[in-house]
Amino acid sequence: MTGEATIPIEILAEMVESVNDAIIITSADGVDAPEPRILYVNPAFTAITGYSAAEAIGRSPRMLQGPGTDRDALDRIRTALSERRECREEILNYGKDGYAYWLDIHIVPIFDAHGALKYFAAIERDVTARRMRTEELERQARQDPLTGLANRAALREMLNALACAGAAGPQRNVLLLLDLDDFKQVNDVWGHAAGDALLQRCAALITACLGPDDFAARLGGDEFAVLCRGSCPARARALARRIIRAVKGLRTSGGARAGVGASAGAAEFASGEEMACILARADQALYEAKRAGKGAARLYARRRAA
Repeated sequence: MTGEATIPIEILAEMVESVNDAIIITSADGVDAPEPRILYVNPAFTAITGYSAAEAIGRSPRMLQGPGTDRDALDRIRTALSERRECREEILNYGKDGYAYWLDIHIVPIFDAHGALKYFAAIERDVTARRMRTEELERQARQDPLTGLANRAALREMLNALACAGAAGPQRNVLLLLDLDDFKQVNDVWGHAAGDALLQRCAALITACLGPDDFAARLGGDEFAVLCRGSCPARARALARRIIRAVKGLRTSGGARAGVGASAGAAEFASGEEMACILARADQALYEAKRAGKGAARLYARRRAA
């Protein structure tokens, strides 16, 4: 006698039937062919997937996979099952009606008293709401809340990605910095709400001018950036002039001419260069554009020592 209480099997069965997590028991057949087959699902499985027990039993768990299911995660699961060990992953599965949901799935092998592998048991928790909250927070961290454009952090990530891509071979790119001319007068005359609305329309105009490989961000205030990937200075200069023309025609929400313009500075760079250096060069070009007069665009030119 060990003094330990033995829990009746009926109590355990009732617990499995009543929990909110899906529980699946499969055969321990070969992981690839023949595949493990579903032997049991609890009511929570039906609530999450839409498949009844009758529809699921006898089929492969792969019926829940789809185009968005991470193949690397599936390979890790397959390897763990082949090695008869437990594993845990977060994967995207698909319900009976085709809707996608995220699962935290924990799979354990079940052995008999002689050590023979008999079943695999999976405990699956629906973490879709948590994933959506996380993704929304990540989106907010990379998006300017006023204009919907990317923000400085997102631009930094994009430049870092180009830096990593540079290891496979340099690619020429151009960074445009755009600054609105005389924007302060909009806030002074019509108020900050009108200024915010004008910034939103300006962002929309910039977006409409972009090509498929261009990436726009608002850096703050009335300053914007456009990353032209795989682009030459001539194309970037043409894009800058197109944006400058579009901004010149902006009107307030009341229909009055806003009286603002834009100046642009551009810097060409190769994949792999640091963001601080790229921004400094583009900012220098923007300064030169401002000095040349409103509505100008300038390309950074390296100064050679005499």
